[in-house]
Amino acid sequence: RRVGWGAKPVDPPIGGVWVVNPFRAMSAKPVSKGDAIDFNIETMTVEQGLHLIEQERVQPLLTYLRTGVFENRNNMTFMKAYSVVVQFGDQQQHSVKLYVYYKQVIHGYCTEAMSQLSQLSGEELLAALAQLWEKNTILVFWMQRVFQYLDRFFTKSSTEYPDLFRAALQCFTDTVYTKVKVKCVAAMVDVVNRERDGHEINQDVLRLLVEMLCTVGDSGPKVVKQKEGDRNSADRLLWQSQSRGLYKEDFEKKLLAATNDYYKSKVAGWMAAYSCPVFLQEIQRRLEDEESRLSRYLDSSSEKDLKAVVQGELILQTAKELVEMTTGAHSMFVNKRYEELKLMYRIFRREPSMLPHIISVMEPYIEQRCSAIVEDQQMIDNPPTYTERVLELKNEVDNMVATCFESDTGFQKGRNKGLEAVLNKDTRCAKYLALFSDLQLKKGLKGRNEDEVQVLVNQVVGLFAHLKDKDIFLDIYKSALSRRLLNKLSVSNDAEDCFITKLKVECGQQAIQKLASMFTDMALSDQLQEEYMRASHHGSPGGVTHEVRVLQTNAWPEKADDAPVVLCPEMLTCIRAYENFYHAKHNGRKLRWIYNMGHLEIKCHGLSRQHLLVVSTYQCLALMLFNGRQEVTLREIVEATKLPEEECKRQVMSLTVSRHKVLMHDGSGKDLALDAKLEVNNGFTSEKIKVQVSLIKKEEKATETTTLAEAPVERKHVIDAAIVRIMKSRNRLEHNALLEEVFRQCTLFKPQPTQIKSQIEHLIEREFLKRDEKNRHAYVYLP
Repeated sequence: RRVGWGAKPVDPPIGGVWVVNPFRAMSAKPVSKGDAIDFNIETMTVEQGLHLIEQERVQPLLTYLRTGVFENRNNMTFMKAYSVVVQFGDQQQHSVKLYVYYKQVIHGYCTEAMSQLSQLSGEELLAALAQLWEKNTILVFWMQRVFQYLDRFFTKSSTEYPDLFRAALQCFTDTVYTKVKVKCVAAMVDVVNRERDGHEINQDVLRLLVEMLCTVGDSGPKVVKQKEGDRNSADRLLWQSQSRGLYKEDFEKKLLAATNDYYKSKVAGWMAAYSCPVFLQEIQRRLEDEESRLSRYLDSSSEKDLKAVVQGELILQTAKELVEMTTGAHSMFVNKRYEELKLMYRIFRREPSMLPHIISVMEPYIEQRCSAIVEDQQMIDNPPTYTERVLELKNEVDNMVATCFESDTGFQKGRNKGLEAVLNKDTRCAKYLALFSDLQLKKGLKGRNEDEVQVLVNQVVGLFAHLKDKDIFLDIYKSALSRRLLNKLSVSNDAEDCFITKLKVECGQQAIQKLASMFTDMALSDQLQEEYMRASHHGSPGGVTHEVRVLQTNAWPEKADDAPVVLCPEMLTCIRAYENFYHAKHNGRKLRWIYNMGHLEIKCHGLSRQHLLVVSTYQCLALMLFNGRQEVTLREIVEATKLPEEECKRQVMSLTVSRHKVLMHDGSGKDLALDAKLEVNNGFTSEKIKVQVSLIKKEEKATETTTLAEAPVERKHVIDAAIVRIMKSRNRLEHNALLEEVFRQCTLFKPQPTQIKSQIEHLIEREFLKRDEKNRHAYVYLP
């Protein structure tokens, strides 16, 4: 009968047949719907059908594979061959004959090719085997399309006969692969090593052979079409497998062993010939080369094991020696060769256990740099320069860790350890940093924009974070802040707020609570002053304009003097007026006046030129005595004001120095006796109308700036509170566990174990704790 498209359903749909690159000659014209197949299939025997398949389809295909020329371009041959398989494929005995013929064709082709392969070796063998694999793939693909009807029923229901793709692959494995396996794998390894030595190789060959290794031995292989490159490019036939076949067992193990030997021998030569930077560059090149090899022709499943072998020889075995070279890490740090450090880090990061080798060199380097600053006597005698140099070093190592080591946690810890080992040897850095902050907030930040202020604040607080004596810094900072606020010396309120905010983040709300309260008091005092100015006297009782700041007792470091100072009538009038105003608003509160923190402006009428003197409260009391008398002795000033003798002497002497010689005395020399007579210097003059009279510093404070700060007494109370708080929650705790908890809770300073032990003994005496009767190294809380 005449069989056409509509005569019997076929699967899959049969259209044009195209052969993949590089065998373009096999391309044929598609069959149109309705074309008839002109042969009588009903009277045909299975042997005649196989003969037809042989003549019409198999032989032209084999000829094409041998010569590259496809003689029969009419696609009708495929239709005839497929129709024969469909006709006889439903019958068991005929299906077996079709199946056996299918295997014989592939086995015969492989046997013929094997006769040529057996005499080849090296790269010639690899090229020929790759070509055979590619042609065999084409053969299997088109043979399977002709006989694919067998896979629908015959092979699917049989355990004896594997599917067509598996059968074809088994033929190739038995006929070709098992016989050339040893020579092939050895040649492939040699070619890979040749490429490592810089020689050009045929990567396409290796890629095909790797595909072969990943396919042979697989339980469910199949050949598929895949586009290469863009949409207009030719298709490529390739095998898809469910596993990696014999790739790992036959090839990867030998490749890894050869790779290990290759780099072991190379490293020995490089170590003797190269400097550390050159060695690192070679390692980086080799690592990139191996990664490229994985993407070019090796299977991706080899990535983990191959990298482990390569990095083991190039990094694990060399890292310590590289770091310790004369041109190694220490030289790079000293000479600031940051690009080389960056390369070393990128390489060592592949094996994180090697990074501590770099850190072990970085820590002493930072300690050495820091010690050169903090142990320099010239720096110690100049606190601002000392602090600037430490901040510059901190900024330098921060940038180094960020740029060279990508802010790696291990390197941050190493940087911190190096800085803190030197900066925390004493309390000087904490003190100098607080003084530096005060200086910047009074003068240094003048004229700077917001970004520059932010940078400086971040640098100061960043260094503050490394200090173990944070409480010392905060105490000095609090005193300096008090003076800035009360004397209106701050350059910028925004800068002050920024400092407080950063400190709060670093050490918590409780630590800066008093600092925040100081700003609150200043704001409330401004409001009170505005209301006071709206009183009947307009803030000037007795004609004296004055401004008052009301401070919380516990928030400010300033304390009222206990000395019963006698004020002049003008001051008493102002004080009474303000107290009446304040008590009218706040019943039950008591005001204690801090006279030593006040300052006044006095207009002088008896001088040759009218001046406005800015003096302290105590200096004002002394000068007011000259309103009624021409001459006054120092003893009379002491008796009239009730000031302590030494303090009164310092205040008055400040008015007699050559720079601000408002008063003259009859004594000789700089010292001032109690009986020395003082009178107004009528000839006093100055370039400025407003003259700021500076106080002579107290003798005991002359060297105070450069001395070490003492630990605050409050530390004992902080430790006591921490111990009681811990024991109250735990009830019973051993000594070492209690020490660890106290260390954890004391965030503003690092208490010494002996200090904690001493406070524990005091708490036992005060019956807050007792020793456990069964274990003398444990403590029990007493409620």
